[in-house]
Amino acid sequence: MLETYQGFLTLGVIGAMLLIGILLRANVKPFQNYLIPGAILGGVVGFVFVNSGVGGLQTESFLPFTMHAFSISFMSLCLTNPDPSSELKSSRKEYLRGGMWMSLIWTASFALQAAAGAVAIWGYNLFSSETLAPAYGFLVTHGFTQGPGQGLAIGGMWENNYGMADTRILGLIYANIGFVVAFIMGVPVARWVVSKKLNANKKAAMTEEFLRGIYKDKRKHVIGHETTHSANIDTLAVHIAVLGVAYFITYHWLGWAVANLKGIPGIGTLCSWGFFFLHGLVVCLIIRFVMNKLGCGHLLNFGVQKHITGLAVDVMLVSSFMSVKLSVLTQYIVPIVLVCIAATLVTFILIWTFGRKLNNLGSERMIAQFGCCCGATANGLLLLRILDPDYSTSVSLELAFFNVAIIVTTFPLLGLLAPIIPSMSGITVFAIYLVYGLGTLACIHFVGRMRLGQKSAEIDQNLQTQA
Repeated sequence: MLETYQGFLTLGVIGAMLLIGILLRANVKPFQNYLIPGAILGGVVGFVFVNSGVGGLQTESFLPFTMHAFSISFMSLCLTNPDPSSELKSSRKEYLRGGMWMSLIWTASFALQAAAGAVAIWGYNLFSSETLAPAYGFLVTHGFTQGPGQGLAIGGMWENNYGMADTRILGLIYANIGFVVAFIMGVPVARWVVSKKLNANKKAAMTEEFLRGIYKDKRKHVIGHETTHSANIDTLAVHIAVLGVAYFITYHWLGWAVANLKGIPGIGTLCSWGFFFLHGLVVCLIIRFVMNKLGCGHLLNFGVQKHITGLAVDVMLVSSFMSVKLSVLTQYIVPIVLVCIAATLVTFILIWTFGRKLNNLGSERMIAQFGCCCGATANGLLLLRILDPDYSTSVSLELAFFNVAIIVTTFPLLGLLAPIIPSMSGITVFAIYLVYGLGTLACIHFVGRMRLGQKSAEIDQNLQTQA
């Protein structure tokens, strides 16, 4: 019986770290000024707590929560229907346009981050007594652009199949550093956008509540609407039930696929437990489509579902920081820093260069994609909250579209190349990533008359004012 308590005790520790993070954000001015989310603060405190040895906690205990919360955040996002009350709706054409832009810029970042990471490792090897394989640099993109779940999955494949030391935890470390980078660089930009009122959702403002992250008791804020009568079943129970069914279907489908499709080139690579989230989001999109066609899609309320997504994101952030071993971090600290600096510079240059030319929702798409490319979609959602607190714009749903589209745009890299990188020549892999990334950037110019040759009027006007 006692062993059944372990998971709930670990969840209790994660909850305690979340509360500590909330208190730190509410009472420490520098954290308010940089809008650091309570989940990040709690995760950093938890990292110190676990690695200090106090309480006998082990980093391995938090790995399952990182992986499953990562999958749940994606799946819940794909179950979310558009907000029917939003005044900031976009046309279907604009929605697809924004989603495709996100998909292509993310794909370019995915490829060029890997190439930059390899260059950083080669540079490190020139001045170091030890020589690291370029794969340690290629790995950064799976942490930065795909987050803890994929950092663990790809790193684990390399560790198990090719004997590469510590790549599993390094993938997780890259993801966590991506989270930090996103807020060090993303928050000041988002704060500037809100202060200049360049964001579409004017509910975002630099108020005391916005900075402290806690509403005052006298104000009422609705998180959603009930869709079932409480005499029958609780509304939240319905949402959890649908998500649970999606998880159940995904688990058994993937179990069958692993056993029967594993040997098929390309497709077989994606049929592994490391890609659970990809299968899960497709299952959730199908479930949402079927429910809408059957006339019961309204049972999944926009407000309730978005808070389930937010819950999963917060839990994932805390648990991912608490999963990192300090010993691995210190052992590779110099190459880690070099690789992460290279990946950050490439990402920022890409998104600023192409994002500032968007004519509609440019600020929201830029900040969301910077988060997605520095810590996965969960981070993009957190940064988007600053500009669009209640996800009233179409950008949050464009993120759901983009997460499906990138399965296609990155399939050659993620499905065919990534699992076998350690067995290939570093120069060959570097060339593939570089050509693929540059080719993807060229494709952006052909996406739906996005007027990429002109700057956004709002941003251009603001730049002239600043000058």
